[in-house]
Amino acid sequence: MVRIYKVLIVSLTLLLLSGCTNLSWTTAGKIIPPLKNVCALEGKWTVIQDLKSSGNSSEDNQNWVGESAQFTQNAAMLGDYVWSKPTYKIKKVNSTDYLMTKYLNLSSTLVPDSEEVDVITVSAAENFLGEFMKIDDSKVIGFIQNNALYLQKVSDQVDNSLATANPNEFNTNDQSMPGTSGVLVGLRVPSETDSNSEHENNFKYQTLWIAADNKKLRSILTGNNIFFPRSSGFWELQVRNALNGTKIENELSAHDVTTKIPVKQERVMGINQKIVDKGTFIKTIDYVGNDYVAIENDSSHIKHLQVLPVDKISASSGIKLSDLLGTNGLTAYRSARARPLRVLSNEGITLVDEDEFEENFGLTRKNGHWYLQGRINYHNEGELHYMDYNVNLIPPAKLIYYDTLCLSWQNIKDRIPDAMDAFTSPNRDIALVITKSKLYVYGISADLLDSEPLAKIDMNIGETVVMAEWATGSYVDNWEKAFLANGAKVMSYDNEK
Repeated sequence: MVRIYKVLIVSLTLLLLSGCTNLSWTTAGKIIPPLKNVCALEGKWTVIQDLKSSGNSSEDNQNWVGESAQFTQNAAMLGDYVWSKPTYKIKKVNSTDYLMTKYLNLSSTLVPDSEEVDVITVSAAENFLGEFMKIDDSKVIGFIQNNALYLQKVSDQVDNSLATANPNEFNTNDQSMPGTSGVLVGLRVPSETDSNSEHENNFKYQTLWIAADNKKLRSILTGNNIFFPRSSGFWELQVRNALNGTKIENELSAHDVTTKIPVKQERVMGINQKIVDKGTFIKTIDYVGNDYVAIENDSSHIKHLQVLPVDKISASSGIKLSDLLGTNGLTAYRSARARPLRVLSNEGITLVDEDEFEENFGLTRKNGHWYLQGRINYHNEGELHYMDYNVNLIPPAKLIYYDTLCLSWQNIKDRIPDAMDAFTSPNRDIALVITKSKLYVYGISADLLDSEPLAKIDMNIGETVVMAEWATGSYVDNWEKAFLANGAKVMSYDNEK
């Protein structure tokens, strides 16, 4: 009997103690309830490195290296920004899977592959501030706006002035950085063509500017062509149709909006005479980034994919995949290509331009993300065909700088069943949801779409988003002014709730 009592007492003690511990028996990605009066990032940290510093940075890129970050229950401080009463949510994730969603490749010596790690989401007044992946107790990787920052802890305590301050007396920036977002949206719009034309893929391009302050929408602006940011300022990408006898040619040109290009120079840009002589020459833009443009190049019905540097937009040849992803990337690309080649080899086909296979790749959208895509061109029974295939590689940061979808794609589809694509801001405050006929602008609260859209913008059948470049904080005003200075106009839209 005494033995039974001892067992009961020990069992009861363990149950009581378990209610005071933070057990992490969770599946990857599951939220762990935070302990009261405990800050998961408590202390003072210093930014050691910007892990995306070699990527496609734009004007919207603060130099964070050397800046301090401090976290406590009452306040969070990032550089010169301070927020009162932040909340901290912890989730456990697979390190490799998580970093893939951030388009970030890191050495396994820095972050061990496929380990379960803690990710702490920091927010204030329902505004998203950033996510921090813990490497260990003294090192984290912070994802703040469009930046991936490597931080090291320098003290377990925050500065005394921050620790002892009354949260109600903070001179905070609660509304300055997280509550303001804007996005330049590049659209490819089918244009009306002659019914006798054999080429139906003729398009025009335009840019929308959509911005919100604390989820209050500003006037939506629209402009012709693709207006986009680069590290050197704002540029404009144009596609012009030109006639050469009975042949249609597309000419691509890109220039800094502060400069003017002579008419003669504009005229010859993008023309490859060897290809033009063979027939109609159509270039269709699939993606626009800060420094690269992905296109489909249709020359006499042979449709190649190409990725072109913005600085050499008129080049006849695209860059090679190995230029972006190195020899390891090329090996993976060859492996992905081998599978469809095996299928085609059994059908008695003849490959076209096989020696240029490394340039025959581009980008495609699926479930709210950009993915690398390869193409094989071939003849079969005298007709030209092509087969596209997925390339299971993360697009490098210099090709795609920001492509994070902070909402679950399944949740988006549950809410808007006909959704075809979606984009979310780095601040996690607004989302764009694309259907066949509408572009919806939604506010985001608690990682969910708000109940009603902020705006509904009509889209033409076949209209496609080819660019989404985000600005936050004070840069929103700068981008808006630059777009207006380039001739943008206010557009009307359906804003009824």
